[in-house]
Amino acid sequence: MAGTIDLRILMFAGGLILFIAVVLLVSGVYDMLTQWRPSAQTSGGLSPESAGVQGKPLRASIEDEFLSKIADFVTPQDETERASIRLRLVRAGYRRPSAIRVFYLMRAICAFVFAFIGAVITAFVKIPLPLPILLGLLVFPFIIGFVVPPLWIDRCAERRRQEAEQAFPDVLDMLLVCIEAGQSFDQACRRVAREIGTISKVLYEELSLLNDELRAGRDRTAVFRDFATRLNVNDIRAFATVLRQSDEFGVSVADALRVYAADMRNKRLMRAEERANLMPLKLALGSMAFTVPPTMLIMAGPSLLMILRVFANMGGH
Repeated sequence: MAGTIDLRILMFAGGLILFIAVVLLVSGVYDMLTQWRPSAQTSGGLSPESAGVQGKPLRASIEDEFLSKIADFVTPQDETERASIRLRLVRAGYRRPSAIRVFYLMRAICAFVFAFIGAVITAFVKIPLPLPILLGLLVFPFIIGFVVPPLWIDRCAERRRQEAEQAFPDVLDMLLVCIEAGQSFDQACRRVAREIGTISKVLYEELSLLNDELRAGRDRTAVFRDFATRLNVNDIRAFATVLRQSDEFGVSVADALRVYAADMRNKRLMRAEERANLMPLKLALGSMAFTVPPTMLIMAGPSLLMILRVFANMGGH
């Protein structure tokens, strides 16, 4: 009787969690689709704002209002936390204003979906389990689903950072060649952005954004600082510092880049030597990890079997 009641409670909880998860899933997918759609379709000379207001159906307005309520519920209002998440999303390649809302919606969806999976698995388990274990089978998947999206974002950011770090020396060499050929820094950036697209998509996107911001007339110091912050690479951060100092003090960009390129090559050589020096230690640790345990088992195994046999005989007598 108790098992039947527990099963009904679990099925009810699973159905409730499934309903909430489906609602959040529909809302999140809707938001992800609309963020890639143009903001408004213009026709007949209407501006995007007026076309969006006049041509928007009532159902879309209701969906947007419902989605906004859910987003306000799952999105924190603390500006410090929002700024931290926004920076992590930008470093992962998600720059749209709705990225924060989509992130928190996806995290809530993953949490409830994982909890529902745990509830379904628990409901089909025939072995009677204590209440703390049942609650753990619901809470633990919920926590896992809550943690997975931030880990995924950090993984994407790290992948982009590594790609930018590997391709940046080529960018620096091409910039130096273009500037020494007589082009300005802005022209060199545009040319390098076109050429680097086949090597690194990350640097292509970031250099294109940097070019757009420079052409829009934004402060060059802020542009270089944000460029280094988005990529989070030490070499690029030092590169941005060199560019800011060359603009502030009137130093030739070609001379500054030539000195920085030589310094960066020395740093890369030092890092390669450091990794090469660590290789014997890593090989030794790996060899010990795979060699010592089997050796100890071979040497001590017969003695342990004899000791166990002696204790078994003593217990039998």
